[in-house]
Formats: sequence, structure tokens, C-alpha cells
Amino acid sequence: MKILILSLALLFLAEAKGLDFRQILTLKTVKNVALQYPNKKGETLEDTAMAICLAETSGGKVKWGDKQLLRRGIKQASYGIMQVRLQTARFVAKKYNLLDIRMMSDTQIITKMMHDTIFNAKIAVLYLVYLSDSSKSYFEAVSRYNGGRVNYPYYNKVQRCLKIIRRHGL
Repeated sequence: MKILILSLALLFLAEAKGLDFRQILTLKTVKNVALQYPNKKGETLEDTAMAICLAETSGGKVKWGDKQLLRRGIKQASYGIMQVRLQTARFVAKKYNLLDIRMMSDTQIITKMMHDTIFNAKIAVLYLVYLSDSSKSYFEAVSRYNGGRVNYPYYNKVQRCLKIIRRHGL
């Protein structure tokens, strides 16, 4: 009971500092998913994953991204709380041998990424782990999440979001 009261108190405190209840729940979901998938060094990337979620969709407030890409085709857009592209989901499914995803149609994957927060977070976190393992630096891994090896504006945005995550004690 004390844990529940403490958790609710923390949620209300965070809400008072600018994140609403849904954002907090979304970020905590991302954190819980990230804690399940360490990189090769044994590190989990929960703070970075939450910061990316905050940077990409304001913690789940927006689930559609890349509107210009969406105009070019549904397969080029990014989806869900972590703004994952279909080709990224396919890459992760192949890299980590996720047979259930590999068997899905493009439409099924896109639909699941749009409506299943845990699924979207899992794909994004596994991709972030891959980037962490295959990049020369943390900066490069974060930059590559949004395209390109050097992406200072995106990296700086994620760093600002990391400060918000830490300030809220998430």
C-alpha cells in the first residue's frame, strides 16, 4: 500500500512539473521495456529510450510523424510513441530473429506499431540497443536513431529531454 501511495505521489508531483498522467505512464512503459534489453556491455538504455520517446512524440501525445514522408507513402512514415519506421521494424525482426513479426504483413506491423505501446517500445529499444552496440559513441547512436551519424539538432533535443526525465525522477 505504501508503494502505491508513493507511486501516486510521484505521478502527481511529475504532473505538477509539466508532464501529464498519460505521458508519465507512457514513459514508464518505455522504461520497463528498455530494462529488459541490455546492450553488449550489459547496460540498459531506459533513460535514453524515454528521452527519445519524449523527443519524438512528447511522451506519446502524438503518434503520427514525418507528415512529408507519409505523403510519399505509408511505408515511409514513422509510427507510434517512438516513431518507428516499417523498414526499421523489419530490420529489428530480422536482426533479433523475431519470427512473429517477420510473419506479419506490412499493414499488420504498422497497425500494431500505432496501437500497441509495448510493441512499439520493444522495436525501438531493440533498435537503440543495436545502434549502441554498433556505434562508436553514444552521440553517434542517438544521432543514428533519427538518421545519419552526425545529427546535432536531434542529439541536443534528446539531451534536453533527458534533463526533463531526470528532473521528474522517472
